[in-house]
Amino acid sequence: METSVKRKHGFERVGILYVLALSGIAMAIVLSQLYIQRYIRNQENDARVVNLAGRQRMLSQKISKVALQLGTATQPNLRQQYAQELEDALLLWQQSHEGLLQGDTQLGISGEKSATIDSMYQALSPSYQAMVRHAKELLNKLENNPAIDIASLQPHMDQILKNEGVFLTMMDEIVFQYDHEAHDRVLYLATIELILLGISLTIILFELLFIFRPTARHIKKTMGELIKSEKLAKEMAHEIGALYGSLENSYQELAAVNVVEEQPIVYGKATKTGNLTYISDHFHDVLPNGNARSTANLFSWLEQEGYGHEQVENIQRWVEEGKPWTGEIRATSEEGDFIWLDMNIVPALDEQGQVESLNVICADKTDRKEAEARSHEITREKIEKKLKEQRFRSILILEGQEEERRRISRDIHDGIGQLLTALKLKIEAVNLASNMHERENKVGEAKAMLDQVIREVRRVSFNLNPSALSDYGLVPVTKRFCAEASRLSDKKIMFENRTGFINRMDKSVETNLYRIIQEAVNNAIKYAHAEEIKVIFSHKAHYLNIEISDNGSGFDYQKYLERENINGSGLGIVNMQERTSFINGNFDIQSEPGKGTQINIHIPIHGRKNGNY
Repeated sequence: METSVKRKHGFERVGILYVLALSGIAMAIVLSQLYIQRYIRNQENDARVVNLAGRQRMLSQKISKVALQLGTATQPNLRQQYAQELEDALLLWQQSHEGLLQGDTQLGISGEKSATIDSMYQALSPSYQAMVRHAKELLNKLENNPAIDIASLQPHMDQILKNEGVFLTMMDEIVFQYDHEAHDRVLYLATIELILLGISLTIILFELLFIFRPTARHIKKTMGELIKSEKLAKEMAHEIGALYGSLENSYQELAAVNVVEEQPIVYGKATKTGNLTYISDHFHDVLPNGNARSTANLFSWLEQEGYGHEQVENIQRWVEEGKPWTGEIRATSEEGDFIWLDMNIVPALDEQGQVESLNVICADKTDRKEAEARSHEITREKIEKKLKEQRFRSILILEGQEEERRRISRDIHDGIGQLLTALKLKIEAVNLASNMHERENKVGEAKAMLDQVIREVRRVSFNLNPSALSDYGLVPVTKRFCAEASRLSDKKIMFENRTGFINRMDKSVETNLYRIIQEAVNNAIKYAHAEEIKVIFSHKAHYLNIEISDNGSGFDYQKYLERENINGSGLGIVNMQERTSFINGNFDIQSEPGKGTQINIHIPIHGRKNGNY
C-alpha cells in the first residue's frame, strides 16, 4: 500500500513538472510567433516602401524628360501625346508620395515611419511641391493653348529641372535610411529568436534531465521485470510439455499391463440370418432378460447394445458372403455392468460353399479393460494434480504480464507521448533556415515525421492495453484492431462477424482471445508477408469459433514443432496454444508452404463457474 501511494505521488509530481515545462514551451512559442508574424509584416511593408521610393526617383526623372520633350515638340499631336504622358506620370507620382507619407491600402503600405525619415520628407517637401506646381502649370497652358510658343513654357521647364536634382539626392538618402532601418529590425528579430530558442532549449534540457531520464529508467526496469517473467513462463511451458510427454509414456505403459485374458471360446451358434440356435452360459449373461433362448437374434442384440442399424447390416452382409468378421464389442450384463468381448463371427459353409450357420467365438477382455482403467485413473489424477499446479502458476504469470503491460502503456502514453508532442511544438518554432520557403519545407517535414512517431506511440499504447476491451467487449475491439492494423501496415485485414456475436465473456477470456488474435495477425504480417488476412467470428448456442486465415507464405507445421522441441525458441504459437488451453478452448492450426495459414479457436461461450466453462 505504501509503495502504491509513493508511486501515485511520484506520478503527480511528474505531471506537475510536465505542465510547467509545456507551459513554458507554449509561452515561448506564442511569443516567438507573435514577434515573427509582426516582423514578417514589417519586412513585407519595408520591401514595398523601398520599391515605391525607388519608383519615385524614376517617375521624377520621367516628368523632367517629358517636360523637355514638350519644349522641343512643335506638332500639335506630338505635344498632346507628351502632355498625356506627363499627366499620367504626375498623378502616379503624387499618389505614391502621399502613400509614403500617410499610407495607402491600395499600394499595400502602412505609412509608418521613423522620426528621422519624417524629417527627411519635410526637407524634401519644397522641391516636391515646386515640381508638382510647375508641372501642373505646364499642363494648364498646353490645355488652354496647344500651339503656345516654347518661350512661354521655358520658365516652368527650368523650375522642374532645377528641383529634380534636389529631389533625387534627398530621395536617395530616404531610400538608404529605409534600408538601414529594415536591416536593424532583422537583426533585432534574430536576437529575439535566439533568446526564445535558448529558453525553449533550456526547458527541453530540463525535461530530459528531470523527467525523461527518470521515466526511461523506470520503463527500462519495468521491461526487465517483464522479460524475466516471460522467461519464467517459457520455462513453465516446457515443463507442461514434459508433463504431456509423461502422460503419453504412461498411456504406453498402461497398454503393456499384463493381465491374464480368457481364451477364445464358442459363445453361441446362429443361422445365417442371425437366429441363435445355441447360447453358452457366458453368452446368456449378456443377453437381455426378455430374450428367450429360442427367439434371440445375434444382429438384433447388437442393435440393442447400441450399434447402428447400418453398421449391423454391413456386418450381416459381410458374413453372408462367407467372410469372417472380427471386432470389439461392449455389452451390458444382467447386473448392468459393462463386459468387453473380442468377438469373431465365423461362417460355416456347406458342400456347395454356401453359408450354413454362424459360429460366435468370443474372448472376455473385461478384466484387462478394468485394469487399464484403474491404472489410467491413478496416473491421470497424478498428472492432473501437477497440471493444475502448473496452470495456477501460469495464471499468475499471465495476469502479472497483463498488469505490466498496462503499466508500460501508461508510462509510454503519459511519458514518451507527451515528450514527443512537446518536441514537435518546439521544432515548429525553429526558423533558422535562410529563407521563408526553405523554413516552411523543413518544418513541414518535421511535423510529418513527428506525427508518424506519435501515431506509432499511440498504436503501441493501444496494443499493450486496449481499454475499450473492458468497456465494449471483444467484437468492437477486434474490429478496431483489424482496421488500425490494415491502415498502418497497408495490408487488407478484414473482420467479419458472421453470426452477429455480441455476448460478453469473462474478462480473462476476452483478454486472452484478443492477445491470440493480435499475435496471429502480427505473425501473418511480419513472417508470412500476407497481403490479405481475415478474422471471422461465428457461434452457436454454447460455443464461439474464431478463424484467422491469411494468404501468406505458410510453413511446415511439423518441422516447426520439431524445431521448437529442439531449441525452445519462438514461443508465438506455443503462447497461443497455452492461452487457448488456459481458457478451456481448442486450438487448431493448418498451414502448408505457399498455401497460407489458418488458425481455428473453439471456446465455450458461457462464463466460468468453479474453474470450468
